[in-house]
Amino acid sequence: MPEDETGEKRVIGLYGEMRLAMELHQRDWQVYRAYIDDRFDFVIMKCYCDICKDFTTPLRREAEYRGRKTNVVTNLCEKCENNSIRMLVRFIQVKTSEGVNRGKPQEREYSFHPKIRYHLADRRVFYVWIQVWDKDKVNYYIFKTEDVKKFDNINLDTYQITDNQKTNLRIDPHGKVLTKSKYNTAEAFQEFLNNFDVFDQLIEGDDEWKWI
Repeated sequence: MPEDETGEKRVIGLYGEMRLAMELHQRDWQVYRAYIDDRFDFVIMKCYCDICKDFTTPLRREAEYRGRKTNVVTNLCEKCENNSIRMLVRFIQVKTSEGVNRGKPQEREYSFHPKIRYHLADRRVFYVWIQVWDKDKVNYYIFKTEDVKKFDNINLDTYQITDNQKTNLRIDPHGKVLTKSKYNTAEAFQEFLNNFDVFDQLIEGDDEWKWI
């Protein structure tokens, strides 16, 4: 790959990750980016109260230190003031693409592959496929790790070592998939479009991250 093309892909990838980080931050997730990107691009965390059964933030209290008053962050739930907070943790792989214009201004062609095949055993792993149309229009397809089975044949002997189960899709600016095939339809992809609520669903492993 020429150096300039590599640079362009790196820039669009960083732009997609930046847009995703802002979306997650607006939904009260703390977003952490790996210094060395080996498996996951982001680790995100959010506080959940076992008593309120809802998302929360740590309670801040006024305290006095050396004669001065200051705000202190506690381990208590802001809503019920109990020591009942735990952290929800999610691991995210991100892929950003601009697609290819085939001469139709209201659609682009994308090559799709979930790429979460190594992490099917952990349901806290997610894959986010970002489509950048312009500076104002970005679509997010958010997949749980078990969703990969809807698009790939995970029973192939070569599944863990190859990356050749790619699907070409035509997609419009609103994120609607125009391609129809026996493996995926517009309806199959629609459920994942901008589905940020999936991160908030309680899953196995969430109870391991309890504050003390």
